[in-house]
Amino acid sequence: MAILTPITPHFLPSGTLLEGDIITRGHINRTYVSVVQQDGATKRYVHQLINTHVFRDPVRMMDNIRWVIEHLAAKRSGDPGLLHLLPNDDGEVYFKDDEGNYWRTYNYVEGSTVFDIVPSADVAYEAAVAFGKFLHDLSDLDAQRFHITIPDFHHTPRRIERFKQALAQPVEGRTETCQAQIEFVLRNEDLGGALINVLENHPQTIRVTHNDTKVNNVLFCEKSLKGMTVIDLDTVMPGSVLFDVGDLIRTACNSAAEDEQDLSKVQFDFDKYAAIVRGFAETIGDTLHPAEWDAMASCGAVITLECGIRFLTDYLDGDKYFRIHRDGQNLDRARTQFHLVQQMIDRMDEMKAAVNSVRF
Repeated sequence: MAILTPITPHFLPSGTLLEGDIITRGHINRTYVSVVQQDGATKRYVHQLINTHVFRDPVRMMDNIRWVIEHLAAKRSGDPGLLHLLPNDDGEVYFKDDEGNYWRTYNYVEGSTVFDIVPSADVAYEAAVAFGKFLHDLSDLDAQRFHITIPDFHHTPRRIERFKQALAQPVEGRTETCQAQIEFVLRNEDLGGALINVLENHPQTIRVTHNDTKVNNVLFCEKSLKGMTVIDLDTVMPGSVLFDVGDLIRTACNSAAEDEQDLSKVQFDFDKYAAIVRGFAETIGDTLHPAEWDAMASCGAVITLECGIRFLTDYLDGDKYFRIHRDGQNLDRARTQFHLVQQMIDRMDEMKAAVNSVRF
């Protein structure tokens, strides 16, 4: 691929680029996979063009990622699923090209697969275990050392404030197409403070978290379907366990695609929810504060509401943040999120019972 030709020599100076392809999964960065011949062997690598509109300080972001990868390497020595950052020819873990673009290169984890839609409760459980182990392994890191890559990333009340700003100055013609979604946000505004209140009232619960635990950010073993490694570390920074549990619930418990246009296909899968809660309980349950346990049942609804608000805000703004592949895609994404939120609210008593059944 022509776009990779000037990039790979900086990370693989003795390698020969044989082929490359773009990976369309993901809303933010542009991701490519290459096949490179080096030292008599042929290997695959993952190259990413960092979206500096979203990540305004890519150097600090890469500091966070490097610290996490080095920490995991020390704890999981010899693990074939580990991520590694390749240094460039200057020894840095990123490369800035002549146009000011920032690039990075990872090893390709062979024998792995990903899921956009979770096929079973067993896979949902394995995803929770993978993220739970990730959080457990990072629990001894000093959260204050880490940079904030996106301020207020999971501060849901401030996401609501930003939504109201967009609502006051929308792209012409867009509010008319999403009145039901606007009303849904305003009707459920009080839900937005549930998680941030835990952090504000119990600052000791702040720890290094992933903050973007979509189910397709776990690489699974193709054969066993066990979780191999956690990827997409761009938003690793101080946060709450509840953010990570909630975002996995949001993505793994949806029976349909995130941008599904037929809402009858968008169903909240309670069995997968219960499996996720169990997976996190088994890996990090003994480290949680009582206030975190108290908020656990609502975290999926809060993060799903927040994500829907972000999609709707971007739609009102003219699709500046999330990449879209068709008109109206961000609005469709918002609709699916709000449809899931309502189902979670309707089953909140059952969700609380599932949490209490595994609570430490």
